[in-house]
Amino acid sequence: MKTKNLLFVFAVLVLLTACTSYLTQVASCKKIDNRLVGVWVGSEKDKQIEGIHKNWEMNRRADGTFTLDFQFSQNGQVLQTIETGNWWIEKGKFYEFHQESGQTDAYDYTVLGPNQVKFKAIAISIEMNADSYEFIDTRK
Repeated sequence: MKTKNLLFVFAVLVLLTACTSYLTQVASCKKIDNRLVGVWVGSEKDKQIEGIHKNWEMNRRADGTFTLDFQFSQNGQVLQTIETGNWWIEKGKFYEFHQESGQTDAYDYTVLGPNQVKFKAIAISIEMNADSYEFIDTRK
């Protein structure tokens, strides 16, 4: 009976370790999800601001830093901005601290496959055109 209990506990520990093996602790003592590391692209139109089309390229690094290159277009005018900061996972949520604004955005995220991740805003620092904001990043 004791052996069965030990085997059960061992099996549960192995399962829990396997389920969270994609999480890694970085120098800041925060954890990242290795599945999100890499260069990702996405786009949206009218979701944040009516009449604005937005494209982005997000480079999430394994050290928990990021570079986010945005292109906004409206009525033929194009504006490009680059943001930098830190990203991490905490309690199953994705967080993004933007150095330029000093603000942190929070998202629920779902890994749809090795090359797509869906994000749904919980709290973001900019005004929204809609009640909820979702987007999909695709690995470049």
